[in-house]
Amino acid sequence: MPVFGELLGHDFDELGISVCSVSGTNFLPYVRLLGKDGFGIPFAVLTDFDPQSNGGSLGIPRVLKLLKELLDPKEYEGLASDAERLKCAPVYGLFLNTHTLEIDLFESGCQESLCRTLVELTESNAVKGRAEGWQQDPITLDKEQFLKDIGAVGKGRFAQRLASYLAAGYCPFYIEEAIKYVAARCR
Repeated sequence: MPVFGELLGHDFDELGISVCSVSGTNFLPYVRLLGKDGFGIPFAVLTDFDPQSNGGSLGIPRVLKLLKELLDPKEYEGLASDAERLKCAPVYGLFLNTHTLEIDLFESGCQESLCRTLVELTESNAVKGRAEGWQQDPITLDKEQFLKDIGAVGKGRFAQRLASYLAAGYCPFYIEEAIKYVAARCR
């Protein structure tokens, strides 16, 4: 996130922005701590859509739960549908992507950097071959296999190397909006 911040012209250190991994998806304690009834510190939550094989999403209920915490009960119920609630989530600092971070990065144009990173970090010739193939022809991406291959390398290790290859213009929209949201509140 700090690398994308810099690429978008926002120095997190200068703005006093900290990135906190919750090591999962339990955002509620952080929202309560930082929110209006807590310290009143600007924040943004970025979470994965996490599509399910049945067509559902784990991310949507996650965002709705947080939104319910942030809104007055009447205001929450006044929104006619979950779709309407999700539309207003970014106004309250809640940002949901379209799949998972890695897939959204790939689809935002970072496929060359992602595949290069995978090739550099893996010991497996099969993984190298897949990554080189996806880099050559991004349409052939097997999302599940791609996520497994990154997981085998280690997400943290992968992210650190990938950060050195990121370039301006390839930031997924939800990340860009979250960074703008927090930066505007920290000035």
